[in-house]
Amino acid sequence: MQTDPSNGTQGTITVLRNFLMNRYNPQVQLLDLQNLYGDPYLLSNGLLSQDSTRSKMFPAMMKVASMDLKNVESVNLAGNNISDLTAVTTLAATFPHLKNLSLANNEISQWRHLDPWRHKFRELRELVLTGNSITGLNNYRAEILRRFPSLKMLDGQVIEGINVPEFKIRGSSPAVNSFAANIKKLPVRTKAGFFETSEIQNIAMDFLGKFFQVYDSDRSQLMPLYDNLSLFSLSLNTGVPRDLTARDNQGIQNWSSYIPISRNLTRVTTSNTRQNRLALGQEQISQLLHKIPPSKHDLSAPEKFAIEAWTARGLRAPDDAGIMLIVHGEFEEPPQQPGRANAYSLKRSFDRTLLLLPVPATGAILVVSDLLTVRGWAGSRAWTPR
Repeated sequence: MQTDPSNGTQGTITVLRNFLMNRYNPQVQLLDLQNLYGDPYLLSNGLLSQDSTRSKMFPAMMKVASMDLKNVESVNLAGNNISDLTAVTTLAATFPHLKNLSLANNEISQWRHLDPWRHKFRELRELVLTGNSITGLNNYRAEILRRFPSLKMLDGQVIEGINVPEFKIRGSSPAVNSFAANIKKLPVRTKAGFFETSEIQNIAMDFLGKFFQVYDSDRSQLMPLYDNLSLFSLSLNTGVPRDLTARDNQGIQNWSSYIPISRNLTRVTTSNTRQNRLALGQEQISQLLHKIPPSKHDLSAPEKFAIEAWTARGLRAPDDAGIMLIVHGEFEEPPQQPGRANAYSLKRSFDRTLLLLPVPATGAILVVSDLLTVRGWAGSRAWTPR
């Protein structure tokens, strides 16, 4: 009895299609192909059982992707033991308009290993090669730009900074021209934070130390801080440039847990959705807080946070004297599925704006409003004093 070879081909296509649908995030147009050869689904379906099938898998995957995925802007190929691009070269033909690409934590060590993609991705804005020995070669940035001249960011660093040329004002004195030549310098030095008074600083620091400790351990214990008129919302901002230099931060991040609850008003445009994603009162706030992935804020490293606080009046009544408290910082998000082969902790950056209203009668603090913005990890250099 003869078997129809098309049955096996169709089965492979189905496996690859299911895999791609599971790995593609349409909201951020990201195809996550990290750790392909350790994926349990591909292994269990025999696509990696022999060298012959392993070598054919990626081209076949790209063939399916070209039919099913039309709007991919970002691809993550981190952690695939890639030493040259021979096995994955078909990516360029499949997604020629790719904007962001991560090759982090592979084994690329020579310039010739990148040459198959030379001038292929003409719209590529961001490339991540951290964790590859090629990053230690001489003229690293220049050689990368020769191959990918459209790049704006390399390994999380902006390639072309703002350059304000020196100029002279016609007919002016040397003193005036000297002033003009120096206007490219910031008028004040960068500082790590701001507190209107020492009293506000003490209240803010005491509150945040306790708040984040409870937030990381048991968020239900935060509910006494809110009342039935308190507001809370989360906004996901994927457009902020990230710092991808840390080896354990693989650049292209998965936001699937945040997108369904994000109230980013530039992305969420319908009034019903905007209303539904704004939590009002203790019950709704508790529900929303428990939908946010677990977190760990490193309170032992104050340099990772920038804090600003000042008086805010009229929060609930005209004579209220509350506190506007703004925190910029980072946290670590543990893997949600620790048993998976590609599980790893993620670093996230955040901005949190809280309106606090001290209650003199009890000494307690009421959170009138709580706005949390989560974004890709950007480190703390933005507020390092200099």
